[in-house]
Parts: sequence; C-alpha cells; structure tokens
Amino acid sequence: MSKQSIIYLAGDRLVLVQGKPGAKKLAVTGYRQQALPEGTVLNGVVADPGAFTDGLKALRAAAGKAAGKAWLVVDSSQIMAKPLAAPKQLKEKQLLNIVRSELSELDAAGRDLVYDYTELPPVPGSPERQLLCGAAERGMIEQYTELFSAAGIRLAGVSSALGSCLRMVEFLPELALQSFILCVLDGQTVVTYLFAGGRYLMNTRSRLITERGGTAVLGELLGRVSSMLQFSQSQKAAEPAKTVYFCGLQPPEAPGCQLVADTFGVQALPLPAFRSVTAAPKTGFSLADAFVAVGGLVKSKRRRADFLAASHSKAAPAGMEKKSSGLPWALPIVLSVLLVSAWGVLFYGNARLSGQIAAVQAYTQDPANLAALAQVQADRTAAENYQAAAAEAGRAVDILNSTLQPDEALLRRADGAAADAISFTGYDYVADEDRLTYSCAAADYHSIPDFISRMFATGDYTAIGYGGYTQAPGEGGYVFTITCTVKGAE
Repeated sequence: MSKQSIIYLAGDRLVLVQGKPGAKKLAVTGYRQQALPEGTVLNGVVADPGAFTDGLKALRAAAGKAAGKAWLVVDSSQIMAKPLAAPKQLKEKQLLNIVRSELSELDAAGRDLVYDYTELPPVPGSPERQLLCGAAERGMIEQYTELFSAAGIRLAGVSSALGSCLRMVEFLPELALQSFILCVLDGQTVVTYLFAGGRYLMNTRSRLITERGGTAVLGELLGRVSSMLQFSQSQKAAEPAKTVYFCGLQPPEAPGCQLVADTFGVQALPLPAFRSVTAAPKTGFSLADAFVAVGGLVKSKRRRADFLAASHSKAAPAGMEKKSSGLPWALPIVLSVLLVSAWGVLFYGNARLSGQIAAVQAYTQDPANLAALAQVQADRTAAENYQAAAAEAGRAVDILNSTLQPDEALLRRADGAAADAISFTGYDYVADEDRLTYSCAAADYHSIPDFISRMFATGDYTAIGYGGYTQAPGEGGYVFTITCTVKGAE
C-alpha cells in the first residue's frame, strides 16, 4: 500500500499525518502540525480564508510532494451524526435515502446538506447492519475544496472526526472490546466519547473555561467524566467503563489524571502507545496527540463516509424516483374510466350528505337542544377540573409518602460524612425528583473524593453527582456542589 496523507482540521491547528496503512499494522512515516491564528476556524467553519490558506501552504511546503493529495478529517459539530441499524438486504441507494430521511428531520435550519454513511462493525447475531449516518453542509465542503486547491493540495475526500475515532478504536486490538471513556482535547475544545464493549454509544462536546497548561483542566473535566460513567453504568449489554483515556493533554496537565482516578475509582491516564501503530522517533509522532488524525489512515473493507464525493452526487430525494408503467398507450383510457366512475360516486355521496347536514342543522338550531348542550358542556368541564385536582392531590400525597424528607437525622449523617475536612454552605431540596443538592467548601480538594465515598456509605442516597470544584475567591480553598438522589421511604 502506498503512502497516504491525512490532514486533520482541529480547532486551533492543522495536523498532517502520513503513513502506510496495513490490515494489522499502521506505520506513520510523517507527522507535522501547523498552528492557526486564533479565530481562523470556528467549529469547523473557516472564518479567515486568508490565514487558513497560508497555514495550508506552510504545511504543504514542509511536507513536500507527499502532501499534494490528502484526505481531510474535520472536527465540527456542524457535521450531523446518528447511529442507525438497517436491514442487510438494502442496497446503497436505499440506505442513502434512509440516511437523508433520518437526518433531514433533525435539521431545523433547512440547510443544503449532503449525506453519506459509515458502515460500522456488525453486532454478532443481529440481522441488521450498523451505520453511522452523517450530513454536512454543502457550502462548507465546497469551501474546503477551494481553499485546499488554492494551497496546491487536492482533496481526496472529507470525513468527520467521529468517524475517524470509530475506525481507530476498531483497529486497535487493545480497545476493540473494551468499555472506556475517551476525552480528546484540542485547544479549548474537549470532545468526550463513550464506548461499551468496543462499540460507540455517545459523545459530548464543550468548551473549557479553565486556561490550558495546569492540572486544574482535569478538575473541570470531572463533571463530563461523571456523566459518562453514570450513563455507562446504566447499560446492560456491556461492562461499565473502568478506564478514562485522555488525548491532547499538555505535559503539565497529565498529573491531573490522578484526580480523576481518585474521584471515581477508575483508571485514568493519557492514551498510551500501542504496538499496532509504529513511527520513527524522528517524526515526533505521539498517538495521544494525533489519535483522530491517524484514524483517517486506517484501512477497512467497510464503507467510509465521504462528504466530498457526496457533494458531487445528484441523487434524487427519497420517494422521487420516476417509474414507467410499460403501457403508455393504455393510460388515457384507464384515467377516463376512473374519472367517470369517481364522478358518479361523488354525485351520489353529495346528495346523501346534503340531507344529513340539513337534519343536523334543524336539531342544533332548536333553543331547547342548545340549552341542554350548554349544560352538558358545563358539567363535563366541572368534572374534568375535579378529576385534575384530585389527581394532583393524589400525586402530592404519593410524593410525601414515598420520599425520605431531608430531616434532622439525614442532615446529621451528612455532617458526619463531612467531618472536619468539608463544610456545608447550604442545600436545596426538590421533592418530586428526590434531589438534594449540597453546596460545600473544602480547604484541600484532595479531601473531596473521600467525602463523597462517606456520603455514599450513609446509605441515604442512590446516586451522587459531582461536577468538579473551583477555587474560592478571596479567602482561598475550594467550593463545589454535589447533587444527591435521596432513597425513597421503605
């Protein structure tokens, strides 16, 4: 297999990975990064074409002829994605129509979209094929083509960062069957992926508030990891996630992985190197820094979404294909017979309907009947209001009877769990959701995981959500909140 080039468009940089893909091994032969001025690209949309083209030209000059043709991988929430199961017997055109139907309903803006799909690994024993549906705005793809051409680079295709991640996870034996969370950091953007038994479940995208370059970044990520862990534990088809991998961490940030491990009792670490991906030391390649980009090099027999090719196709929308009856001469005769028959049926039906309408009008215009109808409507409204009030009262009684209220004993147990390390600054209780939120303060954030463990040990809560801490202004220390689901009364 000849060398291939992948350009990954991240939030603040361009990443070029060149390599030779194989069935079980992937050899990286070239790796370069090109920083972009702030604001050049916003969520995958090129806001400053001049600066973007200059960055591409610099990357092209450094890489040489090998970068004359490249596949583009784009990280952008503008690219829509949705997993879907479809019957195996459907052909490509039918599948594309399904993809178009599924995603066009999600696009409230009515954009001009192009559609394609990536075929995912099959589920053992399932009669369906697994797809990752995708849609991208046509104008965005056309802009990429023009700007790359201006920089002397011919685009071979365009795909999403999500699709690249999924191909990489499938390629690596160490991840193919594992349940884990993958956090990919690019500049101030973090995308968190959840996998169960090697199969993709979901992802979330957000902006970091904390400035990069310190362990506090990992503290901000605690809430995102907590949400993914809780969702993973709710899945019955695979083991819950027990490992959190991080891509794109800066060296001063890496020690913060221990905070994640201590808080949730899981393994947390920067993504390690794997034997299936090799690179010469002189390239400076790190899989943890280029996981999404190198996924574009993975060789697979299954279809990969290509929004560039989709933007060139002009397939008819679903349900709009033209069909021929094969008997054009008979069509006028058949239509004539149908029209005559339909007219006779319509005339007879209208005569009967007119008589029925006249009878109804005579009944409804009788004053006595109108008064009786008004009384019936009034009684019905009163009955509905009574039933609604009774139902609401019953609901309130059910809540009070089934919910353990935050009484003095419960709060005393919480105070015991806080010990001397944590102090409470307030709490908020939502009865109909069994939710009790504590506002807390701590002198040392290392004491927070033990405090949460002690809160669990009280036996008062079925779940505890923790979204991370922030440094308290002025006096020092740290403040945070925990949201507890209170157990119902026995």
